[in-house]
Amino acid sequence: MPNDGIGDGTQSDARTSLRVGPNFTRFSPRDIPDSALEHVIELARLAPSEWNLQPWRWIVVRSEPARKQLESATYLRVPLSSAPVVVVCLADTLAWKTAPQHLQEMVASKKMTEEESREVLRELREYYSTSPEVARRTALANAFVALHQILLAAADCDLSAYWVSQFDEQKIKTAFHVPDQFLVAALLALGYREGTMLPPVPKLPLHSLVYGEKFGKGFNHADQEAPGKLHP
Repeated sequence: MPNDGIGDGTQSDARTSLRVGPNFTRFSPRDIPDSALEHVIELARLAPSEWNLQPWRWIVVRSEPARKQLESATYLRVPLSSAPVVVVCLADTLAWKTAPQHLQEMVASKKMTEEESREVLRELREYYSTSPEVARRTALANAFVALHQILLAAADCDLSAYWVSQFDEQKIKTAFHVPDQFLVAALLALGYREGTMLPPVPKLPLHSLVYGEKFGKGFNHADQEAPGKLHP
């Protein structure tokens, strides 16, 4: 592994990480180099989002007292404080209000015309004004895209990650001064794995998860007889 902690970016890095998952018993106390951490966050910054609204923010937590605060806010027995870095992933429910700025950026880069920009802005305002749940759902959906990009970028740096989604959101928002418009989408512990390697957890087979054309219809000819049937 290179001294700066950044992997070679080969496809095998990401593929291995996606196939194996968090199959380790604990994090090493070894710190993450700034260069590797910045690489991870930079690649996450480049994640795609609807109309380039980028409705995500991240709090990078490195101090032990703060990591213990996060650990105390989780409902699982996950030793977050053993990871050298925990990323608090936030979703901005009001990011859509910055649409005029981002649409103008797209006009300036010739990705759309002024007329198209005005039409999109009208549609966005109409769509998001229907319900607060719309803003919540789309903010989280986009934030999770960026979160997954962090996972892939971490694999590129030979880092392991543990994703936590069960926590006391209000406790975290209060402790870390998170404004009301943001949702805590997830906590992501990052570090170098240590200890016993565990076998990957079983996953449902592809034909139990994927349908073709409509729900319940087999994805391919072999699945036509029993679409969606669960297998060991």
